[in-house]
Amino acid sequence: MKTKNIYTRITVIIIFSLLTAQLIYPQKKLQKSPGGEHGEMDFSINWKKYYTYEEWTGIMKELQNKYPGLCDIESIGQSRMGRGQLLLTITNKATGKHTDKTAMWVDGAIHGNEVNGITCSLYLAWYLLTRYDYDPYVNELVDRYTFYILPGLNVDANNSFVEYPNTPNNPRETYRPEDNDGDGLYDEDLTEDVDGDGELSEMYREDPEGELRLSADGRRFVDAEEGFEGLRFTRIGSEGFDNDGDGRINEDDIGGPDPNRNFPYGWNLDAGNPYPMSESETRNVFEFQLDHPNIFASFHYHNTGRLIMFQAPPPIRLSASQEEELSEQTEARLEEMRKTNIYAQLFARRVSDDYQHDMDVQTKIVTEGAYILKNYRPVIGGLSGQAHAATYYMLGAYSYLIELWGSPVTIADTDNDGRLSDEEYMKWIDLDLAGDGWINPHRVIHPDLGEIWIGGSAKKHMQRTPPSRYIEMEAEKNARFVMYCASQFPRVKIDDIKVKAITANIYQVDVRVENESEYPTASDRSVQLKRYTPDVLSFEASDNITLVETSGKDLDDGRGRRFSYFTRQEPQTETQLSAGEKTEFRLKGKEKRVIRYFLAMEGKKGNATFTLSSKTGGSDEESIVIRVE
Repeated sequence: MKTKNIYTRITVIIIFSLLTAQLIYPQKKLQKSPGGEHGEMDFSINWKKYYTYEEWTGIMKELQNKYPGLCDIESIGQSRMGRGQLLLTITNKATGKHTDKTAMWVDGAIHGNEVNGITCSLYLAWYLLTRYDYDPYVNELVDRYTFYILPGLNVDANNSFVEYPNTPNNPRETYRPEDNDGDGLYDEDLTEDVDGDGELSEMYREDPEGELRLSADGRRFVDAEEGFEGLRFTRIGSEGFDNDGDGRINEDDIGGPDPNRNFPYGWNLDAGNPYPMSESETRNVFEFQLDHPNIFASFHYHNTGRLIMFQAPPPIRLSASQEEELSEQTEARLEEMRKTNIYAQLFARRVSDDYQHDMDVQTKIVTEGAYILKNYRPVIGGLSGQAHAATYYMLGAYSYLIELWGSPVTIADTDNDGRLSDEEYMKWIDLDLAGDGWINPHRVIHPDLGEIWIGGSAKKHMQRTPPSRYIEMEAEKNARFVMYCASQFPRVKIDDIKVKAITANIYQVDVRVENESEYPTASDRSVQLKRYTPDVLSFEASDNITLVETSGKDLDDGRGRRFSYFTRQEPQTETQLSAGEKTEFRLKGKEKRVIRYFLAMEGKKGNATFTLSSKTGGSDEESIVIRVE
């Protein structure tokens, strides 16, 4: 039989997707200069103060009124004292429903005293909305993704901390009444402002046998040297009254269980009492997240310590000697890596193959986070009933707990020893804050204790929460880290289609699909939980083209003949045979994968269309025309 030479001409036709929102809603205010305004004056906010509940929720409502096409506000439930937990949902409504888009969850201040988390969350919302028309980067994020932002989680304690005198550490818990001192009364003996200066400090009494004295500048209480003959003091305790007459002060303060030990994963009775999700504030959050499986990652703002606490996969158990060896190897590798990148990160945790990609991805993400936040240190987060543990281990979403601020050590440590001495701390107060932020010791008449001294300590917004001049600095760089993570949400595309004639009527078609981003289309954890939807490549063709079934290395040409073929893979690219009209898989971060089809075509011309669909990574479509000449 005489065989004709067959020349195959392949024409690849790209099917254009729908017009982007950029074309539909052009940015009339596009700002190209880094020295120009980027929407800040469209909705001006003073970022040099901490807001009460009424104030910050008022700002949220004003943002929704100002940007109704990009923002909705709702209450996800009420606190124990009846305050609404208000949530902002930010996305361009014109580009789709918020529930149909891959989403980022952000919450702040699960601990009542950690109100700079409110500021960071609110700042992110403001940044996204005000810059939308000016900044192409923000514009694309808001068009493509959803941001669920809950500025204040523990709203009762959050409001109390801002509005009333409090120590830097209280109130921390939710307002569940408890009898801490066992006298049958609830929350009756709390910290109080004895001298009426709006701050809480420490109380001292003059005592000839006391172990303390005033410092040379009269601003602090310090240890008295042996033989010191001046005025001596003994510390009484934190500022307050003996409200129940039992001889003790501040022993039954407001507050119940730790809300960040109240989530289900890793819960224990010691800190999360009385049972998982007992607090309406935590239950409202977790139920919302359960109802919104489009949440792909989450941020939870805390303080203090400048830490990026990320949830890593469960470790493989190792012997003590193996742990030591792994730690030494990790330290050596990290030292070498940091010769070229001081922000490089590596963690001494060995995980199973099923979780290795999650470990690799999280390491890459927090490495960039260390660069963006500059003086924040990435560490692996805890598991004991914490919100970010539940997010990853129960919902399969990547999660980050950010410990904000910490101390001014990075800006006030003059001898570079990594800590602040009393002298360095006072110099920071005097030079950077012009003396603001310190309570000088002073005499006060106490109704129960008589003449005492109060002071010698920093004010409320000097330790766990930064002074006002540093608020926006912290908020701005943390907003950029959240946006960077969202920018790395999966994005899939059909990268290339190659066609090769195998016989007179059979063609090998290799469709190369790609995830352009660092995050996979589904986390390893969500795969283990079976809480993910596989990516799908679908195939449609003209009536004269059919899929050819394959078995091993044998192929049926549709005419009753079988022959062998050699499957050649692209270097560094996994190749899998199509599973019919729909082929399922999962694209990891930065992964390219080839799906191989064998098509039989009758006649001289036919066409086929390939559609890539990913629940988290979007979709793409391309068509080919095959002609035989």
